[in-house]
Amino acid sequence: MSSFIFTLLLSFIVLVIALVLFRYIGVPVYQVQAVNVQNILKLAISGQATTADWDVFIGIPIRQDAELDQIRCECAMLSPEITERQGKLVFSESSRQKLTELLQQVDAKIEASK
Repeated sequence: MSSFIFTLLLSFIVLVIALVLFRYIGVPVYQVQAVNVQNILKLAISGQATTADWDVFIGIPIRQDAELDQIRCECAMLSPEITERQGKLVFSESSRQKLTELLQQVDAKIEASK
């Protein structure tokens, strides 16, 4: 019984410490950058993107960059043309062409920011 109380107390202390840290440091935030979009598009074009990769990419809005978010939305529109084979996504020819165009936009954005 005492080990249960000790575990409960220790868990409570860890939770309080985490909440205090988040309060003063801030909650961790992941921001998608152009290079992240570039990488997922390259994976998709080469047939190496997994379902999880793609779902995370199209499922999280990119609030800090409207241009990248527009590219993400255009990628999400390609979903009906995607099939899965052995855990990897397979895009139709027209989808790969669209991904290539979007990749060129991202490459230009990265080049312009240098």
